[in-house]
Amino acid sequence: MAFSALLSSGLFRTSRAILIFFFVGFLSVVVGQVTSPQVEQLIQLGRAEADKGDFAKALGYYNRAMGYLKQASPSHPLNELVRKEIRITKGRSLIARYQNRSGLKIIQKDELLPLSDEPEDIVVSQRFGTVLAREVWQPKEIKNVGEFIGIGRRLTILPEAGVELFLGDERKLSLRSVDAASLAIPDLNVFDLHSGSFVVSSSGNGTNTTIKSPLSTIKVSCEKQFALMIGITTNGGLKVISLLGECQLEQDDIGSTVLSPGELVFALPEGFSRKMSVELSTLMVTSRLMTAFDDPPVYHKKLRQQAMIQALRTRKRYKAVVGDAKNSKDFEIKVLKPDQP
Repeated sequence: MAFSALLSSGLFRTSRAILIFFFVGFLSVVVGQVTSPQVEQLIQLGRAEADKGDFAKALGYYNRAMGYLKQASPSHPLNELVRKEIRITKGRSLIARYQNRSGLKIIQKDELLPLSDEPEDIVVSQRFGTVLAREVWQPKEIKNVGEFIGIGRRLTILPEAGVELFLGDERKLSLRSVDAASLAIPDLNVFDLHSGSFVVSSSGNGTNTTIKSPLSTIKVSCEKQFALMIGITTNGGLKVISLLGECQLEQDDIGSTVLSPGELVFALPEGFSRKMSVELSTLMVTSRLMTAFDDPPVYHKKLRQQAMIQALRTRKRYKAVVGDAKNSKDFEIKVLKPDQP
C-alpha cells in the first residue's frame, strides 16, 4: 500500500512536471506567433498618436510593445524599431514642449532649443583647440572634458584642434577627429562626415554603424572590437583603413568588402576600390589622430599588438604614401626615395 502511494505520488509529480513543461513550451510558441502582429499594431497606433501630437499616449503604446518584446528573443528585429520610435517621439515631444500651448507663439523649424535642455547622449572625453557645436540647440564652444552634447549636433573642429567623443548609454562607441574637420551625428551609430579625418571605434562586440560622406554611404558590421581610420576624399568618397578588428563594409545596391587590420580601401559612389596594405606601426607614430591627444586611444595596446603581428608577417616593404582617389580604379601613390647617407 505504501509502495502504491509512493508510486502514485511519483507519477503525479512526473505528470505535473510534464504538464508544466508542455505549458511553457506551448506558451513560448504562442508568444512567438502573436508578438510580431501585436507589436506592429502598437507601433502603428503609436505613430498615429504621435502625428496627432499626443506624445504621452504614443509612448504608452511603445512601452506596451516593449513589454511584449521582453517575452520574445532579445534579437527580435522589432526591438530596435520600437527603440527608434521611442527616441523620435521623445525628441518631438521635447520640441513641442517649447511651443506655446495657447497659440501665442509657435517655435519655427529653424529655431534652436536652449542649452539647458540638451541631453547627455554624447560625452567629451578629450579636446584641445577650438571645437564648435551647432544645430538643434543653441551653438556653443566645447571647452571642457566631461561636457555633454545631444544627438543631432553638427561639430566643427578648427585647425590645430581635436576632440574625442563617446556615444550611447554604455559609452562603447567612440570618435576622434583633428585639424579642420566637420561632421554631424544625426542618430546613434550614424556618423555624417563632411570633411577631415577621423577614427571611429568600438570596445564592444557586434557593433553596427553607418558612416556617410558627401557622396558615399557605407554600413559597417564588426563582430568584435574594431577601429577604423577614415578620411574624406576630394570627390566626396571615403578612404578607410582598418586599424583593429575585421569588419564588413557594404554599400547598398553596389557591393561589399571585408577589411582586415592593415588594409586600406576607397569607398566611392561607383563602388569599392581594390585593397592595399598599410603599415600600422607607421600610422601609430605619424598620424595626429593617434599622437595629438594627451591620452592614447582605449584600443592602443591592442593596436600595438596588431602592428607587431603585421610586422612579423610582412617580408617586403615599400616606402610610399597613398593619397587621394579619383575613382575606384585609380588613386594616388607617391613612392618615397630612400634616405641619403
